[in-house]
Amino acid sequence: MKNWQKMKIDPKFKEVQIKRSQIIDFIRHFFKKEGFLEVTTPILVKAAGQEPYLNPISISFYDEKNKKYQGYLITSPEYALKKLLAADFEKIFEITKVFRQNESFGGIHNPEFQMLEWYRAHSNYRQIMKDAENLIYFLNQKLNHKSYLIYQGQKINLKPPWPKISVKQAFLKYAKINLDQAKNIIAFRKIAQKRGFKIVKNASWDDIFYYIFLNAVEPKLEKNQPIIIYDYPLPQAALAKRKNSFYAERFEIYIGGLELANAFSELTDWKEQSKRFQREQKIRKSLHKTIIPLDNDFLNALKLGLPPSGGIALGIERLEMLLLNIKDINDLLPFPAKQMFN
Repeated sequence: MKNWQKMKIDPKFKEVQIKRSQIIDFIRHFFKKEGFLEVTTPILVKAAGQEPYLNPISISFYDEKNKKYQGYLITSPEYALKKLLAADFEKIFEITKVFRQNESFGGIHNPEFQMLEWYRAHSNYRQIMKDAENLIYFLNQKLNHKSYLIYQGQKINLKPPWPKISVKQAFLKYAKINLDQAKNIIAFRKIAQKRGFKIVKNASWDDIFYYIFLNAVEPKLEKNQPIIIYDYPLPQAALAKRKNSFYAERFEIYIGGLELANAFSELTDWKEQSKRFQREQKIRKSLHKTIIPLDNDFLNALKLGLPPSGGIALGIERLEMLLLNIKDINDLLPFPAKQMFN
């Protein structure tokens, strides 16, 4: 039975859809109360994000004269939102659909999903941390009327402020690796192998980092409390402001084992951003992936002048799963890709 049919005979599943609508209403209420402007940006764009490990869905389409155009469905509205910051909008948010190639059908993944992004000009990632804590606490209060939630048997206290740990501290604590001693590929490989990690021959620095993070760090993060992990190495922070020579002002949020959000103090130096784009294109080429055109309009926005800013991308379906105690996204969506395409 398809999920949309299930709603007719299963009141609980229908109630999930009603609560999902309420969550969106509460999100809008929170941001408007905080003085944010809701904006709308394109889903179909000429140049998508450059991140090597994100794969946009390409689209061909035609105008009225049958001229062909090539574009992409966005993986994030980030570029467009930052252009609005450069145009002197100070506090903005958007709820939009985003799309990812090579996503699994189920668990916490679906190739089409909703993203909430918000940005503050004249701010940084520390303020965005506070926003996120307050937002999720507010949503749970409105929906569940408690300061805590129950997710998959875990009681999770959402009252701010939340525990925080740097990436460097997390690698030391859970993987026994000091990233300060692993700044080049040779050193990182040697240290990782000494700690018992099986590193494949052609693994890049990024590959080693993600292998250790996903296998030795992420699974050990506390599931009975929210956790903010912050200050990622520069290779993992393509659009983030430098903190120092090796780390950037980026953070992620985990609650109940779910990765919910990715955020940073925004990189405002257009020359540095251009260099990072070029590096990412080289990585995409080495991985035999499509080379995506650069968004020169975005670089022009940085040239025009992007104020010191903080921004975040939060997956709405994962947030809904957390608030509604749902483990699999296929039990949340009325039209999951698994049912439409299998």
